[in-house]
Amino acid sequence: MSKPLFIVTKFEIIRQLKKPAFWLSVLLVPAFIGLMTLIGYIGGTSGVVEELPEDTKLAIMDEAGILPKDNPFALYATKDEGIEAVKNEQIDLFYYIPVDFVENKKIEFYQVSEGLHLFDYSAEAIKGILRQFVSSALPEKDVLAITGEYEVETTQFSASGEDANVLGRAIVPGIVLVAFILYFVLGGNRLTMTVVEEKENRISEMILTSVSAKTLIVGKMLAMITLGFIQILAFVVPVVALVYFNRENPMVVQILESIEINPFMVTTSVILFLFSILFVTGILTFIGSFTPNARDASNFMAPAIIATVFPLYFMSLFLSGEVNFLVEFITFFPLSAPTGLMLRNTFGTLSTLELIIGIVEITLISVFMIYLTARTFQKNAINFEIALPKFLKKKNK
Repeated sequence: MSKPLFIVTKFEIIRQLKKPAFWLSVLLVPAFIGLMTLIGYIGGTSGVVEELPEDTKLAIMDEAGILPKDNPFALYATKDEGIEAVKNEQIDLFYYIPVDFVENKKIEFYQVSEGLHLFDYSAEAIKGILRQFVSSALPEKDVLAITGEYEVETTQFSASGEDANVLGRAIVPGIVLVAFILYFVLGGNRLTMTVVEEKENRISEMILTSVSAKTLIVGKMLAMITLGFIQILAFVVPVVALVYFNRENPMVVQILESIEINPFMVTTSVILFLFSILFVTGILTFIGSFTPNARDASNFMAPAIIATVFPLYFMSLFLSGEVNFLVEFITFFPLSAPTGLMLRNTFGTLSTLELIIGIVEITLISVFMIYLTARTFQKNAINFEIALPKFLKKKNK
């Protein structure tokens, strides 16, 4: 890396890192993940039977005959006696199971509440109590069949009859694909606007007196790619932490155990990811190079974004494993090629020849876009007839 290129890249990185808007965009996704995790935890907790404190006094009036006659909860002969006991604080909780429980599927619950208990799930405790008593009277195999608390081990075979862990092999390439989508969606606007804002502020005219347009554009691209990786890292770290802290969760354990590292697929995914990053960076900076302002740039960005994520709308076709004309077209159409190639690589339908053709296509277009961006930016950014003061124009005459 030449010294001017290094200076431009360093300057752009530091300038963007100093902007509060950049850190807001970086931390927005992790914050959203944390919020959704918290909501999911709260929502999941609401469906889980919580254990009541040991000193909790409760009574159950079972007119439906679910509990055995010798249960320790049937303390009152009538429903009204149980309600009065709650009001007089003789007991903490009272559950009433009516005779028509099977038809109405309702159980009445009574307790004394001081204020709003947002996360008080005492009412749900009856589900665990009933499940425990009913399960104790059933064989263990029947209990497992009813509760579904068992694992199903899946084995898939390829056309040749060999064991094919399709899902396990697709996890790592799928993660790489998600990282690319994040880079494009979260950082795409910044890639275009960083070029446009300098043209609007006339900063580029002064910079281009010291460095060439090619150096300036390549430096900006390297800076934006670096910042994009920072943003991806900010997304990956909380997800990894979330997986680590839930590593004993059965679903997480199952996913982690199913992961299969296929060296060829992982390597091709990384190669496609790097070239695709360069590709979309060139496309979006090119939009910024020929548009005069942010409003016009946004009009051109919309088709570029739609075309890039276009393959995701046909996910079912990629999942089917059948490579038809539409899949081939999406795979090699310039704007949708990065996503299409990575999708097919994820699901194992991309041949080596198609991979090579796709990489060559993306590389050639990327190089061409960088060249075109530098030429276009230099032509549109420098206009001395407009930028120079009037007294200099007269002097030049």
